[in-house]
Amino acid sequence: MLKKPTTVFVYLLGAYVLIQFLWWGYHLIDLTRSAHHADNSIAKRIVMIIGEGTVFLILLLFGLWKIKRSIKKEIQVARQQNNFMLSVTHELKTPLAATKLYLQTIQKHKLNEEKQQELIQKALDESNRLENLVEQILTASRLEQQAMPRLITSVSLKTFLANLISIQEKRFPVTLHMHEFEDIYLETDPQILTYILNNLIENAYKYGYTDQGVDITVAKDEFYVSIQVRDYGKGIPPDLQDLLFKKFNRLENEETRTTKGTGLGLFIARESARTLGGNLSLMKVDGPGACFEIQMPYDK
Repeated sequence: MLKKPTTVFVYLLGAYVLIQFLWWGYHLIDLTRSAHHADNSIAKRIVMIIGEGTVFLILLLFGLWKIKRSIKKEIQVARQQNNFMLSVTHELKTPLAATKLYLQTIQKHKLNEEKQQELIQKALDESNRLENLVEQILTASRLEQQAMPRLITSVSLKTFLANLISIQEKRFPVTLHMHEFEDIYLETDPQILTYILNNLIENAYKYGYTDQGVDITVAKDEFYVSIQVRDYGKGIPPDLQDLLFKKFNRLENEETRTTKGTGLGLFIARESARTLGGNLSLMKVDGPGACFEIQMPYDK
């Protein structure tokens, strides 16, 4: 279905075409009746018709271009929605099915206390995964409506990154290398910044992790602090890089993919960085892998 502005434009263009044909018809009939008039008068009429015809052709071509672009956007949105439905369906079914299985096992079998606690913990983990999925969708909606709450506080970047790395290395079997840098104090929301970096580290682990680990580099200039997260995997194909920060887009086929995710992570990460006054972008690197850079403003 065409968007409202395009629909209005199509109706106006159609009305213009109809009126223009009626106008030309009138002039052609009048021109025929006035054939006995001076050649100069007829020449002026012909020039006028040619001029209006040229304008009509330009508007018609412009209208066709607008319609084509609108249809292309609608197809892209439809694909995104299809990706989202496939992704969310997969992400919802997996923890629900696992939780149901764990609880049915506890209900139907007489298990010792240790085994029961193990299955209960697994059910809780799947419940937390489901809660995180719902929170991602809500966060994406809040960011789109520019209604993301912020709690700004002063943060020691060196301490912040050290704590974050410690937690991430417990979550994933990943080696994180933080290069030395002079400590910087940021006025930021630690929770939002944590989400951005967690997302980048998790993506580096899922899509680009090798024995070289993941590098975290901090630099600064006169106005901005730069935090770079780089892996040494296969990298991101150039033809897919424009899709990275769009909603519901994943580099894998939704029907055959093996990694978890909804296609919202990088969209939320970039919009979160912008909420904090900064930005998130993909950097060009020499050699293998991918490098994402967060730029954040700071006061010296």
